[in-house]
Amino acid sequence: MTTEKGEQLRQQLIAAVVKKRAANARAHEIVVRLLEPGIPEPEFLSLLWEIGPPNYSDIVDEREINKLCGYPLCSNPLENIPKQKYSISASKNKVYDLTERKKFCSGYCFKASEYIKSQVPTSPLWLRDRETRPNFILLPRGT
Repeated sequence: MTTEKGEQLRQQLIAAVVKKRAANARAHEIVVRLLEPGIPEPEFLSLLWEIGPPNYSDIVDEREINKLCGYPLCSNPLENIPKQKYSISASKNKVYDLTERKKFCSGYCFKASEYIKSQVPTSPLWLRDRETRPNFILLPRGT
């Protein structure tokens, strides 16, 4: 009886590892897909369920490396990237770190990307089949 339970546990562990690897491989495919310009909105929104925050950060970083706006729904090239690391606002008496902002072509794309990133689930990818799929919402233009 114990060897039967041991074998059953072993099979469950193997199945869990296979499921985890498949989920991570799928997330990698999505990262690669979202590096391309011209992603349709519905496709983008449906793919978000299968990635985690680190995957989304990878997408933004890789798009920047490819000189594309970091927001996956924007196909603009990155041009006129500021050289400075900080921006000082005298009117607000604040210093802003531009490290992340430089990865986007506009303030809107930066805000829209951060808005989406905040909605990406943090739960493990391979356990998402047990959760309710959220409705991802895009930041409206002009915000």
